[in-house]
Amino acid sequence: MGISNAEMELRLAAIEQRLSALEATRPDTKVIGLDETAPQVSAGFLSNAPTHIGKVLLIFGGAFLLRAITDEGIVPTAVGILMGTVYALWWMFMAFRTGRDPDRGLNALFYGASSVFLALPLFVEATTRFELLSGRQGVVALTLFCAISIWVAAIRNLRSLCWIAAAAGIVTAFVVLNTSHSAVETAVFLILLGLGSLWTVYRRDWLGVQWLGAVGANAGVVVLIVLSVSDRWSVYAETPFLMAGLLLAVYLGSFGIRTHIRGQVVGIFETVQGVLIIGISFLTAVTASRFGRDILTEAGILSLLLSACAYAMASTPKTRAVRGRNFFFYSTLGLILVVAGSALVMSPGKAAAAWSVMALAMAFLSGRYGRVALSLQCTFLLVAAGVASGILATGSQALAGDVIATWPALLPWHVFIALTTVACLFIPVAQQSERWGVLAGLPQLIVLALSVWEVGGLLVVLLAPVLAGVDGPNADLARLAALRTAVLAASSVTLALSSRFKRWPEARWLVYPVLVLVGFKLFLEDFPNGQPVTLFVAFALVGSALILVARLLSRD
Repeated sequence: MGISNAEMELRLAAIEQRLSALEATRPDTKVIGLDETAPQVSAGFLSNAPTHIGKVLLIFGGAFLLRAITDEGIVPTAVGILMGTVYALWWMFMAFRTGRDPDRGLNALFYGASSVFLALPLFVEATTRFELLSGRQGVVALTLFCAISIWVAAIRNLRSLCWIAAAAGIVTAFVVLNTSHSAVETAVFLILLGLGSLWTVYRRDWLGVQWLGAVGANAGVVVLIVLSVSDRWSVYAETPFLMAGLLLAVYLGSFGIRTHIRGQVVGIFETVQGVLIIGISFLTAVTASRFGRDILTEAGILSLLLSACAYAMASTPKTRAVRGRNFFFYSTLGLILVVAGSALVMSPGKAAAAWSVMALAMAFLSGRYGRVALSLQCTFLLVAAGVASGILATGSQALAGDVIATWPALLPWHVFIALTTVACLFIPVAQQSERWGVLAGLPQLIVLALSVWEVGGLLVVLLAPVLAGVDGPNADLARLAALRTAVLAASSVTLALSSRFKRWPEARWLVYPVLVLVGFKLFLEDFPNGQPVTLFVAFALVGSALILVARLLSRD
C-alpha cells in the first residue's frame, strides 16, 4: 500500500518533534549565550596549580637527593654529575613526550622548564666548583643542551620554554665566561643561540624571542671587544673582528634565506639587527687597528663584498617587481656597506669622488626604474661626498665664515664633486610615488640645496681673492660681504627660474628661505662691515632679486 503525501508529512513532523525533545533534554548540552563565556585556560591553570607545583617540587626533590648522594661520597663526583645530567635530560624528554597532546602543553612546559633549571646550574658547577669540565667543554655542554631545549620548544610549540632556554642560556654563558675565561667559546655559543632563536621564530611565527637571542649574540661580540683591550684577558685584537664576521654571516645569511628562498618580507627586527651588526663589525675593526693591527683594509674589502651581495639581492626580478620593503632594506644595506667599505680602503678625496660617480648611477637607475629609494641613495651619496671631501665645510667658510689667515683654496676634487652634484639635477629621477607621497620630492630638494651650497661657495672662493683681497693681509670685508650677498641673491633667482621647469618643482621651496638668510646677513654682516658703495650694491641686488623672484613664482 502506498503512503499519501499527507501521511508522509505527519510522520516527518512527529520525527522532528521527537528529535527536538531529545536535544532539549540532553544533560551535556550547553549553549553559550552573549552573556556567558567559554571556559578559559587561566581557569584550568588556577584549578590545577597545586598539582603542577607539586610535580615541580618532586622533580627538584629528586635532584637534591642526587646531590646528597654525591656530597656524601656514596658515588664519585663525576658519576653524580652524570646522574644529574641524565635526570635533567629525562625531564626534557618528558616535555617532548607530553607535548604531543596539545591539551597537556602546560605539563610539558613545567617539565621542560624544570629540566632547564636543573641542568644549567649543574654545568656551571661542573666547570667551576668541581672542575670536571674545562671552560670549552662546559660551553659545548651548554650549547648541546640549549639546542635540545629549543628544538623541543619548536617541535611542540612551547614558546615559553624557548624564552626560558634562551634567557637561562645567556645568563649561564656569562657566568661560565666570568669563571673560566672562555671568551671565544662563549661568543660562539651566544651567536649560535641567537641563530637558533631566530629560526625558531621563523618556523613558528612567534614574536619577541629573536630579540632576546640577538641581544645575547651582540653582547657576546661587544664583550669580546672590551676584553681584547684588557691586560687580564688573553684575547687577540683580531678575534672580535672574526666573531663579528661570523655574526654578520649568520644573520645576513638568514635574512637572505627568509626573503629570497622562503619569500617572506623583512620586518623591524631585520632592519634593526642589520644596522647593529654592521656597527659592531666596524667597531671591532677600529678597535683592532688602534693596537697596530692592519685590519681596516680587510674590513673594507669584506664590506664591499657584502655590499655587492646586498645589491644583488635587491636587484633580483622578484624583489624589484614587488616594490616593497625587501628592496628598500637590501638596497639601503648595500649603500651603508659600500660607503663604509670604501671609506676604509680609500683616502677621503678618492672615496668622495667614487661616491659622486655612484650618485650619478643611482640617479640614472632611479629614473629608469621609477625608484624613489634610489633617488634618496643618490642624495645620501652626494652628502657623504660633500662631507668627506670637505667641500661643504669650504662652502660654509666661503659663504658665512670669518676671514682667516689661510683662505680656502679651490681644489680640483671640490670642483668635480660640485659639477657632479649639478649633473645629478639634470638626470630625470623618480619624483612621484604613492608609497612616498609628498616625500618623493625630498631627495631632489636636498640636491638643490647642496648645489647652491657647493657652487655658491666655490664662486666666493674663486672671486674673493680677486675682488676683496682675502688671501692677503688687507682683506676688504665690505667687498666680501657684498660678494656673498650677490651670490646668494643670484642663487634665489636661479632657484625661482628652475622651479618653472617640470624637473625641478621643488626649487620653489628653497627660494624664500635663501632670501630670508640674505636678509639676516644684511643686518649681521653687511651693515657692520659695509661702506656706502657696497651697501648700495647689496641693496640693489637683493631688491632686484625680490622683484624677479615674485614675478617668476607668480607665473603659471
